[in-house]
Amino acid sequence: MSDQLPDVDNAALEALRELMQEDYPLLLETFLGDAKLRLSQLREALVNEDLEAYRQAAHSFKGSCGNMGALALERACLNAENAALQGDTADASYCYSRIRERFTRLQAQLS
Repeated sequence: MSDQLPDVDNAALEALRELMQEDYPLLLETFLGDAKLRLSQLREALVNEDLEAYRQAAHSFKGSCGNMGALALERACLNAENAALQGDTADASYCYSRIRERFTRLQAQLS
């Protein structure tokens, strides 16, 4: 579970900025709001020990992170998805904490 990826692919973010132009701030706002929802879903799934719901939330979050060029967060979501597929609740919990850390770092960089 190496984690040497940068938080953000700046080229991808710049491409989005150029593509979205004046709607770019709305894109960021939407991504950050969705990310907070996904974090809540991941936490709730862990509390309920529902690894399928956890996997689904991690998978959805992974996709939106990929679209935004959030490389480290995307990898953390992939690891979370894999933990759920393996039925490893302890690893899923660890992955959730990594996702939160990476989201906090990313949020600071995007603000």
